Amino acid sequence: MMGASTHELALRAPRVGIAQWAAGILMVLSLGAATWLTPRATWYDRLGRPDYQSIVPASFGDWVNTGESDGALVSPTQGEALRTIYSQMVSRTYVHRPTGRRIMLSLAYGEVQQGATQLHRPESCYSSQGFAIKTLSPDRLTIGRRSLDVFRMTAVIGRRIEQVTYWIRMGDRLIAGSPLNLNLTRMEMGLTGIVADGLLFRVSEITPNVQASAQLQDRFVRDLLGALSSVQQTTLVGGPVESTERRNR
Repeated sequence: MMGASTHELALRAPRVGIAQWAAGILMVLSLGAATWLTPRATWYDRLGRPDYQSIVPASFGDWVNTGESDGALVSPTQGEALRTIYSQMVSRTYVHRPTGRRIMLSLAYGEVQQGATQLHRPESCYSSQGFAIKTLSPDRLTIGRRSLDVFRMTAVIGRRIEQVTYWIRMGDRLIAGSPLNLNLTRMEMGLTGIVADGLLFRVSEITPNVQASAQLQDRFVRDLLGALSSVQQTTLVGGPVESTERRNR
């Protein structure tokens, strides 16, 4: 039997259909889009990597840092996870000189908010360390013409009743509402090519008096922000960032 002709062999060869071509083109486009949309710049590139140990002063207004290693401060998380999640942490206790009352300050900062390196919300941290969360609600803290979206929380363990005020900054904004908003903000920033950073700012006082503690914590925040430059304030509460050239004029 004679062998098949070249023409017959060509007819027998599998043909690449329109569907296969479309799938291949779609894969190439998807790869290109993923590469183009991969975030490369960080939000803090525009104002410099913040150094929170230096940004937060040891004393300001009527407040002075006790300099103590206060075991009463609840850690944002524990163990090795600290070094994995947070690139910076600040934990201090300040005394209000006119009254002698003590406000505990905790800052936890992560340069990259992705997956396992995302900030832990205080209610989760307190619960994991044995506290019962009695109340948790959103609120507004007014400072001059600006209102900050914050959360108020009462946490209890044994005889200790702790009143907490906190906020979460991601990039240029404070995140209000459910944890879903954190992921949505991170994704939104990623689509603009920005890697989101995140800061958890928390102040608290051990007292059963909810209203009086909230008032003192608000005063602490106002006094602290009032002692900082505009750029330093931005690292704590977000907002528009001036260009480096403009700030250096």
